[in-house]
Amino acid sequence: MADFRLALWGGAALMVGAIGLATGALLAYQHDAALRTSEVRTLHFANGAEAGMNRSFVGVDVLLAGIDEVLGEHRGADGQLDAQRLERTLARMNQQHLLVRDLAVVADDGRLIAAAEPQTRRLGLKLPEGFARQVLAQVVPMLTISAPAVPFASAERALYFARPVRLDDQRRAMVVAEVPLPLLAAVLAQANDLAGLQVTIERDDDLLLLSMPADERQIGRRLAAWQGGGSGALPGPATAQRAPARLTGAPAIVVVRPAIYRGVRIVASLPLQAALGQWPQDSRIIAAIAALFGTLVLGAAAFGQWHVNRLHRTRAELARFKGTLEQALASMHDGFVLYDAQMRLLAWNQRYVELFPWLKDSVAVGVSARTIAERAAHDMVPGGDDAARAAFVERRLALWDRAEGVHSQTLPDGRIVHTTERRTPDGGLVSVYRDITADERELARVKHAAEAASQAKSRFLAAMSHEIRTPLNAVLGMNGLLLASPLNAEQRHHAELIRSSGQSLLAIINDILDLSKIEAGRMELEIVDFLLVETIQEVVSLLAVRAEAKGLRLTLQLPPDLPQRVRGDPSRLRQVLFNLIGNGLKFTDEGRVEVAVSHRIDAAAPTETSIELGIVISDTGIGIEPAVLPKLFERFSQADSSTARRFGGTGLGLAISREIVELMHGRIDVHSQPGAGSRFTVTLHLAPAAAPGAAAAAAAHEPVAAPRPLRILVAEDNGVNQILIKAMLDQQGHFSDIVADGIEALRQVQAARYDLVLMDIQMPEMDGQSATEAIRALPGPVGRVPIVAMTANAMPEERAAYLAAGMNDHVTKPINPRLLAEAIARAVASPIPESVPGELPGFS
Repeated sequence: MADFRLALWGGAALMVGAIGLATGALLAYQHDAALRTSEVRTLHFANGAEAGMNRSFVGVDVLLAGIDEVLGEHRGADGQLDAQRLERTLARMNQQHLLVRDLAVVADDGRLIAAAEPQTRRLGLKLPEGFARQVLAQVVPMLTISAPAVPFASAERALYFARPVRLDDQRRAMVVAEVPLPLLAAVLAQANDLAGLQVTIERDDDLLLLSMPADERQIGRRLAAWQGGGSGALPGPATAQRAPARLTGAPAIVVVRPAIYRGVRIVASLPLQAALGQWPQDSRIIAAIAALFGTLVLGAAAFGQWHVNRLHRTRAELARFKGTLEQALASMHDGFVLYDAQMRLLAWNQRYVELFPWLKDSVAVGVSARTIAERAAHDMVPGGDDAARAAFVERRLALWDRAEGVHSQTLPDGRIVHTTERRTPDGGLVSVYRDITADERELARVKHAAEAASQAKSRFLAAMSHEIRTPLNAVLGMNGLLLASPLNAEQRHHAELIRSSGQSLLAIINDILDLSKIEAGRMELEIVDFLLVETIQEVVSLLAVRAEAKGLRLTLQLPPDLPQRVRGDPSRLRQVLFNLIGNGLKFTDEGRVEVAVSHRIDAAAPTETSIELGIVISDTGIGIEPAVLPKLFERFSQADSSTARRFGGTGLGLAISREIVELMHGRIDVHSQPGAGSRFTVTLHLAPAAAPGAAAAAAAHEPVAAPRPLRILVAEDNGVNQILIKAMLDQQGHFSDIVADGIEALRQVQAARYDLVLMDIQMPEMDGQSATEAIRALPGPVGRVPIVAMTANAMPEERAAYLAAGMNDHVTKPINPRLLAEAIARAVASPIPESVPGELPGFS
């Protein structure tokens, strides 16, 4: 893979490099070609300009030379010039020469002798300083060209062409032709077809006589010295050169041509930027195209690498998937076989061979299903003949053809294997073999583990119940003492809020414990005779306070013939009514909650029940959506999350109520509409109370008080609970001593006489159950002292264990003062169990 990437990117780099080199070579060639072309065109222009300028100069020179003869013709007999006649001749000659604007004859003293133009005759001739001396100083007459000047008669610059002449034997003069610069520029422009070309007419002293395009600021000034030679020297050969342009100084192609007249040269400068013409734009286009090709090459290389990487990843993924599939098949608890559409073996796993070890040497890719069946027939029909084996093969092939799903077969060693077969989309066959015997053993193991987990959960709930109830006992108890003390209105309101919150927390704990009992199947009903009407009225009366606080109307409808006493579990009935009526009040903001009770005699009821009790709780609350009604009685469920946030709750009340009602051989039905309220209907089956025991049953539930003040030993390790229990006992008129663990309790009952012991269960050093067993083992009356368990452990099996250890009664934390008083009264009034003689080691 690395070699391929190296070759791919190496080739791409070579191609990009080749494109770059080719592009560079092409640009360089076009650059040089553009410059060469411009050089040739500049040379051509220079040659044409030189010829045109020379013709113009010669024409002027010939014109001036001819005036020398004219002077001789215009002398009189006295040898004097006829000025008027000469002026007319000069005017006629001036009109015939288009390049010359004026002709004049100037004496050696600077006096104007004659002029072709009247304005010149009137204003005079303004020659550049020193020009006349230069002309008249010539020994051999030659054409001399002046520096640019502005004549009196014209506002535009002109050059003066002059030749020396003789007026007579003693006097010298010079003939002068005025040539305007625009007319000379027009001669140069006729041959110019190069954009950006700069042309100058210079003297050898670098004085600029004429420029094209015209630059008035530099006309008549000296330019920078020519780099090819000094002033007055020819600047190198008459070829194109690379040099600064004469006017701007920019890099240019420069061609110099000397005029036929000494001291004057023609210079053509074509800036390189103009010489290159379209080359910069063409070069950018060529570079962009080359970059595009290079990008395409790199993109093709990147795409090639991506494609190869994708193929590599795909192959790796296929290999990984194949490995994963093989591992999955190898780790399957079931046997696996795959056949193709022609029923040839494609794949299998090790478990298949383990289930059918006699096929180990026969399974191979491409083996037909018939061959597999024939080999299996020898071991599956060990005692059969050829006909029996052939019948086995045909049956097996028929099952494969039908692929009907699940069938089973019994192996020679007694194992039963279930086979599941399905067709694949391409017509193949997948077979899965499962050993049912192994599954049954696994189910037993899982069941044992589930039971162990359930026991662990029960132990955890018991421990959590104790850990939560212990501090909650202190909170609620101290709150009760606080409410019994003088408080102002605000303090009492705060204390009542604490009591309400603590009772809500206690209700949640009780719901969770009830749920645990239900799940473990250990919830039992305490069947006693009780007053039905008083029980229902008690619940409604307690919840009426809550209804009044919300401004709701809570009503109870009881039929006049409702049985007064029945047989059942009054505590669980109260729990169901508290949940259902409490929910109605919770989810109703305005209106009413109605409780209607009915009954009928049910002669065909199951077991011994004969009264069918109906209780209907109706409200005008928010109602329930039809979609959530089916899950209303599920655990930890409410109608929706917004309801849970607004009204709170664990979602256990209805679930526990349904379980309790079903335990009473009843049912709960619900009808509701969103915004129109809800109606819960509870149907219970109760037995009538036995007439002779009715009074006793009623008396058993009336509060019982201790007949006299008692001396009580309290074994409690929590400091706050010690203060709380002592305060409760003081309010009930009893005397109490406090110890912190079971060892101190055992010593204290031997050191002093007590009427009763309140024994916490979970204490350091020695717990309450062990301390009770140790006290019961003491001889004499000490071993028979009444003991009441006082603990946060509320599970039924725990209460049974405490009673079995020798305790007389049981009080659950948080401790209710009334229930504590009743338990104390029952304990001192109950028969004292016989103690077990003997002493515990280490105590005397």
